[in-house]
Amino acid sequence: MIGMDRNTGRTIDGWQQFVSRATQVLTTPVGGREHRRRFGSRVPELLGRLTSDEVLILAQGRAIAAFYEPINGITDFQPTRCVASRHATGLRLAFEGTWLNRRVTFEVAV
Repeated sequence: MIGMDRNTGRTIDGWQQFVSRATQVLTTPVGGREHRRRFGSRVPELLGRLTSDEVLILAQGRAIAAFYEPINGITDFQPTRCVASRHATGLRLAFEGTWLNRRVTFEVAV
């Protein structure tokens, strides 16, 4: 699949394009798109509540659930691990898993 980098506008494909799609899904709240109401994740709902470890656990669960929603278009990645942590501008999700039979890792800032 070929896409466009949302920051630079250049053409991307392969792994870079997947990470861009995953970032878009994880930073879009469910119901945030007019014509695709089920697209997105429930992670952004937690951003105002980053005060406890319980919220980090909820974020991990909600992030992993987003990979199993067919409407999100990221089911080609099978997560094996997700670690949520706080950082200066919000939440960071670090993923490990399998994409196209390769072990990969990536991070998404929410």
